[in-house]
Amino acid sequence: MEQKVSLTAPSVIAGLLREHGLRLRKSLGQHFLCDGNILNKIIAAAELSPADLVIEPGAGFGTLTLALAARAGRVIAVELDPKLVQILQANLAESGSTNVEVLQRDFLGLDLAGLIASWQASSGPARAKAKVVGNLPYQITSPILEMLMAHWRQLALAVLMVQHELAERLAAPPRPRASALGVQLQAVADVELLAKVPRTAFFPPPEVDSALIRLVFLERPRIEAEEGLFSRVVRAAFNLRRKTIKQALIRSPFLRLSEGAAVAALQEAGLEPRRRGESLSLEEFDRLAQAIARSGAAVGRSRGL
Repeated sequence: MEQKVSLTAPSVIAGLLREHGLRLRKSLGQHFLCDGNILNKIIAAAELSPADLVIEPGAGFGTLTLALAARAGRVIAVELDPKLVQILQANLAESGSTNVEVLQRDFLGLDLAGLIASWQASSGPARAKAKVVGNLPYQITSPILEMLMAHWRQLALAVLMVQHELAERLAAPPRPRASALGVQLQAVADVELLAKVPRTAFFPPPEVDSALIRLVFLERPRIEAEEGLFSRVVRAAFNLRRKTIKQALIRSPFLRLSEGAAVAALQEAGLEPRRRGESLSLEEFDRLAQAIARSGAAVGRSRGL
């Protein structure tokens, strides 16, 4: 089904805002994509087929939703703002799309695992994993990424619009530009920075440029350590990134190892205690987490990736 409603022109978006008396809410990060070329890049990166379930966070007016519906088997469009939901549903009706379910709620409150499992159960065992495609509200980008990591085994890929600076950190190898979130993501996915997107591609334009990233989730993680402990080790290292890795293991609330346990784990992992955590590679973080696990010295509650 081809998209009949064009929402990539700023004049169309401005007209919808006036028609519905809608005031944009900065707290919800309401900036709407109005660039057809970028829209096409998102769709191409998602590699959609009629067998796909796509979950879209922050559907807005439906600019991306309509393009997804024309290519995917089913789309779950999630939008919190009730006024935008009304416009979204009207645009879907006008386009003739019948394969979209609109959920008016906070994406972070979704039972993502349940939605995917329900779709797979109703569609037979041959169904592929789900995909997440969307322009993420900047204020909740990190929590959404953490949510996707918690469900990575049920996901094939994610194509997401995020702040450009964050995208660089997510895709960066270890060293000063890296981030805890990026290291954790790279343990379970290939992280690709596909394109820088200027702020003028949105209406109204945000204050910063964006970037399109793709996460291709792996069949098995790149680490051998238990995922929750690995996550805590990475968080500890970046939580106190100005400290040495030894001091981070001792002083970070994510671990709080004794000095003896920290030194022993670092020695077993073959790591110099005076190194900074941000300099460790994914493989070195993995070795360190495994060494801590064998020592039984880690305290605190384990969290998954």
